[in-house]
Amino acid sequence: MEGKFLVISVLMGIGHMRAAYPFKKFLKNGIYLYGIKKTTPPKELKIWKKVQRSYYSLSKAGKIPLLGKYLKRILSKIESIEPYYPAKDLSKPTLAVKYLKFLTKKKNFFSNLKKMIRESDLPVLHTFYATALAVDNIRKPDNNYLMICDADFNRVWVRSNPEKSNITYLAPCTQVKWRLKSYGVTEEKIHITGFPLPIKNIGSRDKLEILKNDLFNRLLRLDPQRKFFDLHEKSVLNWLDMSELPPVSDQVFTVTFAIGGAGAQVEFADAILESLKDKLLGKKIRLKFSAGIRKPVFERILSYINKHGLTEKMGKTIEIIYHNNLSKYFEKFNHTLRTTDILWTKPSELSFYSGLGLPILLAPSIGPHEKLNRQWLREIGAGLKAPGPPEYAHQWLFDLRDNGRFAESAWNGFLRSRTLGTYKIIDLMTKNSFDPGKTPLEQ
Repeated sequence: MEGKFLVISVLMGIGHMRAAYPFKKFLKNGIYLYGIKKTTPPKELKIWKKVQRSYYSLSKAGKIPLLGKYLKRILSKIESIEPYYPAKDLSKPTLAVKYLKFLTKKKNFFSNLKKMIRESDLPVLHTFYATALAVDNIRKPDNNYLMICDADFNRVWVRSNPEKSNITYLAPCTQVKWRLKSYGVTEEKIHITGFPLPIKNIGSRDKLEILKNDLFNRLLRLDPQRKFFDLHEKSVLNWLDMSELPPVSDQVFTVTFAIGGAGAQVEFADAILESLKDKLLGKKIRLKFSAGIRKPVFERILSYINKHGLTEKMGKTIEIIYHNNLSKYFEKFNHTLRTTDILWTKPSELSFYSGLGLPILLAPSIGPHEKLNRQWLREIGAGLKAPGPPEYAHQWLFDLRDNGRFAESAWNGFLRSRTLGTYKIIDLMTKNSFDPGKTPLEQ
């Protein structure tokens, strides 16, 4: 299987690379990363860096005094997504679609990428629209795949004349398929695979032994009063291949707060630490912060920990997940998720990690796509809105846990999100076919 396909991604935040990372071990030459010096001509790199800086700036735009709300409007306009209803034909190309076509055709952008693609007959999986669209005309049908990384997305992900496109789209959920069709993509060019989740958090595709074991232990920690199990015990034991509930479960649970790749919402860490200080000192809860690959974010969190006199709890009830190497960061983060009971995050691509049986505690959305990810999570029952501000997390976190709400969300995510996306996509890339499945053990 190794080396039978290529994966191309970009570093725009870390979401698109997160979608690519699960395939790394199957690739002979690793993931091709566009937008770095090694792969990108100087003229292109200069523009790409500007786009990248704009992304990081606009992701935190709302906090800029005076200008913040205007910059946030600009971001929303760039990423705007039409409402589903009333249903209408959205296949007409937007300005963003036309501009990308201009850069690709007239300015010869992605020239290095095109050269590399022409020299390879291997199928290609993209996790960002621009690279897929750039090489669309030089790939055979069913040889150019594009993974959508959100529950909804802008028209720019589809070329100006979709009927002539050779791109096969991989959808994480059903509503992405609907949206693609409204943009003019034909049904035979859409496969609902699910989002690619880390295999080390799942286990084998037939048994899901790692996921089942982790989820069972998580449900026990999230339901100390057995309110969830009173309703779902038989179903849980059946699905997870367990014989019975243990008489006693661990009363300490773990919350992981994931900060966006651009460092957005890092200031929440201050309020969360202040609120949970007594609980952390009393060993009632474990708190982990995912700081990504940006050292300033790591240092900022560390300063908050010092500020609240919690330094001695580092490595005990407090941990920071950080590494300046992206692959090593993903490895640490995915390992952390195995003992995480609640994933507190803005609704980015991490929304699909609900498929691992993780309840998603929703931080505020940034951008239209995250608002729609949030809506999707609420619709499937896997996402919970915080009932109060982070300053009172010491109250509502424990209330939601004690009444079984987090356990319910974890179970809904397992049942209703697609878990086997990585395996399904590998089948497509290596065999040009896959079984969509009908149950959590198949999807």
